[in-house]
Amino acid sequence: MIARSPTSRAVPINVVGSSTFGRYPKISIEKTYNMFMSDDWMVPYAGYQKAIPNIGLVGRALYTSTKLGKMVAVFDNKVYLIDIFFDFDTQMSIDTSVTQIGELFTSTGVVYIAENNKPQICISDGTSIYIYDATLTPAFQAISTPDFIPGYITFHDTYFIAAATGTNTWRLSGQNDGTTWPATASSVGLLQTKPDNVQGVVRVPSRGNMIMVLGSTVTEPWYDVGYQLFPYQRSSSYSIDYGCLNPATIAYTDEIVVWLAINEKAGPVIMYTKGDAPQKITTDGIDYLFSQLKNPADSQAFIYRQDGHLFYHINFYTDNFSLFYDFNNQKIYFASDENVNYFIANSVAFFNNQYYFVSKNNGNLYSFDTAFNTYDGEEIPRIRTCRNIRLPSQEYFVATDAGFTIEQGTTNYQFSDLGNIFLITEDGEILITEGSEIFLNTEDGELLETEDGQLLISEQSDSESFFLIAEQDNIVSLTPRVDMSISTDGGETFSSYEPYVLNPIGLRKNKLQWWQLGACNDLVFQFRFWGFGRFVATDGIVNIRQ
Repeated sequence: MIARSPTSRAVPINVVGSSTFGRYPKISIEKTYNMFMSDDWMVPYAGYQKAIPNIGLVGRALYTSTKLGKMVAVFDNKVYLIDIFFDFDTQMSIDTSVTQIGELFTSTGVVYIAENNKPQICISDGTSIYIYDATLTPAFQAISTPDFIPGYITFHDTYFIAAATGTNTWRLSGQNDGTTWPATASSVGLLQTKPDNVQGVVRVPSRGNMIMVLGSTVTEPWYDVGYQLFPYQRSSSYSIDYGCLNPATIAYTDEIVVWLAINEKAGPVIMYTKGDAPQKITTDGIDYLFSQLKNPADSQAFIYRQDGHLFYHINFYTDNFSLFYDFNNQKIYFASDENVNYFIANSVAFFNNQYYFVSKNNGNLYSFDTAFNTYDGEEIPRIRTCRNIRLPSQEYFVATDAGFTIEQGTTNYQFSDLGNIFLITEDGEILITEGSEIFLNTEDGELLETEDGQLLISEQSDSESFFLIAEQDNIVSLTPRVDMSISTDGGETFSSYEPYVLNPIGLRKNKLQWWQLGACNDLVFQFRFWGFGRFVATDGIVNIRQ
């Protein structure tokens, strides 16, 4: 039992928390990177690994086609159909198929994809509309729209609907026919509430015949009422006095439409609607952060459901950070890559019970899941900066020790990186391995292949002995740890990190403890979780005395 001063008392440390930092650090510096709250514990945000490498140079869009039973992906100026299966036993993607079906006129920029019931795949790259229809010749073709430039595109009630960029109009395709875009009154809708340009048109999930027409400063609800002159009618009872800063931030699922909103009198905020009055989901601190952005329009977002949580994730590329909002607990967090830059995913699709994404950073297709505890083998920076600890009297106190409960004993300390390891048998034969498999090769080091290109693998014997070469280059340290740093000036500056090495497999002591933290009157804890396994932590306490 620890003997403590009679004046000692325990004060909570909110290890479990979100990014609710205030306008200035003195108000609150509280924020969280790459973790989120689940059942009053902090758990990891999703990691990723390569599913199909080097399809192109830049990933622009990814879409799951229900009718075709494949994913549609755009890399550079090429359009692909992708079939893939994820093996949950091995946590690997297998049986992959990538088939090019067409080419766009552009190689960079945001791409929007939708499909109808024919089925046709409709693609807009901000300059042209393209249709993929296996019943046509050619199956992939650019569609002439001489009287408007297409932008955001969606599908609703048999129509493809496209925003006419730079105008207050939105356009309907022929019914289940994306090859025709009539310029008649029956196919042209008008944004009416304000002098504005259409940014995008999106169906409202779970609201049947309802769509939202988003301009730059206003959003109008419309309904498909089946009129012959023009099938949609604007709601006369209400509109939303916020438009959309960038249509690439529009995302929807379940009952929710979310977007980066703005109007002529207010700066950017994140808003959502269920087809009724809009709700703002950013805090005062986040809104102040948005007001300082250099280029908030350089942004892109997606929405997805993971482990029962519904997340809206937005990247700000010029300003180099990412946020995600959890609709379950109504909290917002930061996401990042391994270098604490913006998160690399820009378009996510759910296919064969697994999430995948593409990235503007490279031409890979990635699997995306909380089952992955790294970023394709790189450590994930998981950081929690806790709420300020202050006494109502503002007097100084001495922090004697602090700690919290964490899961331990679930991560190995070392593992092979599965790179090539050279083995030499007793008679001098050189073999090359990858992981646990041993590949046969010729005397000059060339790998032996079958006629269909499969590598020949030896059947290993327990009695066979090898000399292992370059063993140290293929063992990666996995020692998990938690680094603790403190600020005694309310979060303006932080101390050097004091590491606490976690236990290896099987040793499940679950409490961390740091001692002799010093005197202060405005204490902030920051914890950094490092390792290639998962981290599960709950709130802690700091013992103080006066």
